[in-house]
Amino acid sequence: MAMAIIGVVSVGALGAFGADVRAADRAQRMLPAAALAEDRLTALENAGPRVLDILPDSLAHGRFAAPFDAYSWTAESKNVRSIPSLIELTVRVVWDGGAFTLAERRYEPMLSSTSR
Repeated sequence: MAMAIIGVVSVGALGAFGADVRAADRAQRMLPAAALAEDRLTALENAGPRVLDILPDSLAHGRFAAPFDAYSWTAESKNVRSIPSLIELTVRVVWDGGAFTLAERRYEPMLSSTSR
């Protein structure tokens, strides 16, 4: 009887340990992905309003250099229809088995023809 109790307790402990290891692995992949997404979002912010209308391939998608070559990204820029001059920027970082998405909205006032 004692062996059965020890066996049941051991199975429960190993299950909890396995879940802990999976959570640590997920966090180990998610933290660099968040930093990489922030880096790509900063590149979009610095591109300027005219570039954001139609993103060039270098800003729209790609793969990160080593040691982050397991990660790739896609980026999107679109106008928010309900509010003129508001642009939504979205970056999605993907790796084997996961993804992280970061989005923000940015106000880009339209240039008037008299301000040339």
